[in-house]
Amino acid sequence: MAKRSTLALVAAGVGSAAVAGYGLSIGRDLWKTTKRSQGVIIVAIALFGAVALPVVGGRGLVRGHDRGPIAGLLITFVGSVCLILVGFGLAFCLLGYLTYDETLPNAGLHATALVCAAITGAFAAIGMMWGAVQRPSRLRTFAVSKANQQFLDNIGFKETGGEDITHYDPSGQALRLLEHHKDRLVFMAVGRRGKRAFIDLDAAGQMTGYSGIS
Repeated sequence: MAKRSTLALVAAGVGSAAVAGYGLSIGRDLWKTTKRSQGVIIVAIALFGAVALPVVGGRGLVRGHDRGPIAGLLITFVGSVCLILVGFGLAFCLLGYLTYDETLPNAGLHATALVCAAITGAFAAIGMMWGAVQRPSRLRTFAVSKANQQFLDNIGFKETGGEDITHYDPSGQALRLLEHHKDRLVFMAVGRRGKRAFIDLDAAGQMTGYSGIS
């Protein structure tokens, strides 16, 4: 069950012209500095990608996901493998650029490819180990979430996505979620002064019962 939230962006207009002018000045100075350091920036980005992408891809392969078969194939497998391959490509370009030897072009590229494959594989393995550590907890969370959604559907508990009225209980009573404790969710009965309702939770956070209005 997806968590609903509302994001708001607020802009202040006081002194906007002065702020804009100052910002443009800073932007021009930053752009000049960036142009002088493009080579260093590109190398830094490539190095970061060569390390991070295989780790993220390896982790994504094994950490467990709440996806259907098609999304699992396209996002979990194909997407993760693509991240690893892009990481390999960045490593190959970076290392090849730094070590290229015009006298031995083919041998140099072959050696570079082997080194990059080993490096990428090592980082992907780190990601897979990271994902393996996360997997049991994530799978338990997904299982509890599915069980909770099934519980809510079975008793006819509906979510509104609003703030004043967040839910309707099986009798149609409007509720507002007040508190979330380890053993229960507490709701206020909207329009009924001092009345509360509770959903009981077990130690894993799975819903076990609805109290009704009391």
